[in-house]
Amino acid sequence: MQFIAFLTDWGMASYYVGIAKSVMKQINPNVEIIDITHDIQPFNIREAMYILQRSFPDFPPGTIFCSVVDYGVGTERFPIAVELINGSFLVGPDNGTFTLLFKQYPMKKAVILQNPSYFFRLNPSNTFHGRDIFAPVSARLSMGIPLEHFGPLVNDFHTLSIKEPNFHNHTITGEVAFCDRFGNIETNIPGVMLNNFELQPGDSLSIVINNSSFNAVFFEAYGMCKKGQILVHTDSSGFVEIAVNQGNAKEVLLGNKGLDINQISITLMKK
Repeated sequence: MQFIAFLTDWGMASYYVGIAKSVMKQINPNVEIIDITHDIQPFNIREAMYILQRSFPDFPPGTIFCSVVDYGVGTERFPIAVELINGSFLVGPDNGTFTLLFKQYPMKKAVILQNPSYFFRLNPSNTFHGRDIFAPVSARLSMGIPLEHFGPLVNDFHTLSIKEPNFHNHTITGEVAFCDRFGNIETNIPGVMLNNFELQPGDSLSIVINNSSFNAVFFEAYGMCKKGQILVHTDSSGFVEIAVNQGNAKEVLLGNKGLDINQISITLMKK
């Protein structure tokens, strides 16, 4: 069975998700549409980038990832579709959302979506390319239509800057990727970097984030530490997570003042 993995910042209170999925099903009634999430923070392409990175390995080769976090809809940014070596496809705006997937997975070819015969409407709306371009192209890719049919080849893409994770001088550095609904702070630091500290359960760590220092402990699971305690561990996707047992790490470490969490640096040190 062919999968379309669908991600947006539209939320579920609007009708946009339902319409886009209806378009996909009208074109290919047999395709299976799996919602990754539609609760990306509005306009936050960095969060979408990191969610795609974490989601990608858990889908089978050949999955079509339709990602529409697109504050530039209707402007000069290109709508693109990308075929990866493993047979998967990426469909969405060329705004940096696919930066990490481009870095991690070999690309076979990519096109600009310019062939209106594969759109839902010959004259797409200037504000709803999700319905008129990305949804129908995703559905038609699921039917085996070759990528070259959708438009001209392209090999230059917009990418986002990233603070690459690093271990140096007994210190691990990286950046905030996003915060989940529990307030857990997800980082871009691979969990294997913690091995440099040779940690044992209960060992103390120092976290420097947003120019403030916090004391934390290393535990593999939330419930192993005291309620309200800050802990550091490797999450289910293999990245370092900062959490508060039965609490909200975002509020404790970042504050609850509408702070823009994009590109906040994180430093970890063993005490």
